[in-house]
Amino acid sequence: MKRYAMMVLGCKVNDYEAHYLKEQMDKDYREVNFNEEADVYIIFTCCVTNTAEAKTRKFIRHVRREHPEAYLCVVGCYVQSKHDDKIFEDVDLLVGSKHKGKIKEYIDRKEKADLFDKFENDRFEDLFVNEYRGKTRAYLKIQDGCNQFCTYCVIPYARGAERSAAFAKIIAQAKILAKNSKEITLTGIHTGRYRDEDHDLYDVLKALCAIDELKTIRLSSIEITEVSDKIAKLMAENDKIAKHLHIPLQAGSDEILKAMHRPYTVSEFKDRIAKLRVMIPGLLVSTDLIVGFPSETDELFMKTKETLRAIGFSFVHVFPYAKKDHTVAATMKEQISADEKKQRVREIIKMQKEITAKIQENYLDREVFVLAEIFEDGFTFGHSKEYLPVYVLGNYAGGTFLKVRITKVKDGRIIGEVIEDVA
Repeated sequence: MKRYAMMVLGCKVNDYEAHYLKEQMDKDYREVNFNEEADVYIIFTCCVTNTAEAKTRKFIRHVRREHPEAYLCVVGCYVQSKHDDKIFEDVDLLVGSKHKGKIKEYIDRKEKADLFDKFENDRFEDLFVNEYRGKTRAYLKIQDGCNQFCTYCVIPYARGAERSAAFAKIIAQAKILAKNSKEITLTGIHTGRYRDEDHDLYDVLKALCAIDELKTIRLSSIEITEVSDKIAKLMAENDKIAKHLHIPLQAGSDEILKAMHRPYTVSEFKDRIAKLRVMIPGLLVSTDLIVGFPSETDELFMKTKETLRAIGFSFVHVFPYAKKDHTVAATMKEQISADEKKQRVREIIKMQKEITAKIQENYLDREVFVLAEIFEDGFTFGHSKEYLPVYVLGNYAGGTFLKVRITKVKDGRIIGEVIEDVA
């Protein structure tokens, strides 16, 4: 049997699309590790950070150097946003943000092609995944594209305009995934703007709650302006929906938020988080943050630190600002030096560790439900419904839900004891 190897960079949407292709490839090929000999190599790319782009170029060079006769397919956002990059000249199959359902056909024929396409008359491309084999939770892509055009972000150029999956297809697929995955994460580029005729994200969540086999439903990321009172009420009333939201803040000063073209002020963000915490008891909120955006002075950076302390996120993904082609921010004056951006990242990480530790310590002697993920060094690791990283002594099967009492919190490691193997 012919062999293929796959490398997936970037977000949960990429993971979902790659999993679709894995299902197709597994019908006629055997998957091997990316560093092994294969007939076909597939790279799913990301363009959100310069690091992700550099990794793409590295992997392309690796395949061409080590496996010159292999068929090479490169897919996704980096292809769409940097289509003219010379690194693609020796790639057999180039696929941008469309036509991913056709990839295996071209691979089977070993046909060289460039499926890059402009965004015209975009429709949601159905990529139906039946099972997340080898994974403890399943992703379900319900939306693609973004109309926000934040000044730092290349994604609207890489993914196109907003479009959504058909409501009926989402529910049908969720029922199939739930046969093997007790937890599903809804994902998209701008998940909160899901729309299909009269259906919105609230309708999707409500319908998923009615699927008996599902134990947990998560949202991968959602904007603060899109967590409606209806969604908050549903989260509070239904234990199936995880009491955790990942809500991007991006900056903690009104001046930088305005320059980023973000649709809220710091005060509006704080007030909404405070209301959500009242409406949804036990809610934990995490966030994304960009530091070193053009014109971010030391004073504005201090405002961001004050905002983080005031809100108290459970964890923060912090990124140094990266200039991206096509974006407004790339042309702005007062760009911040790389060294300064790195220093600000370090400061945020150090400060956030303290905030995270205090939040985690509040869970001592409390009970949480944990989805077992992996076993290593005598402990089973998994995430609670609040997305706390929890370790328990002993080997529990991946995908199993455990009722756990938290007994110790030290150095970012939460340790608990299993009270009950729920399912």
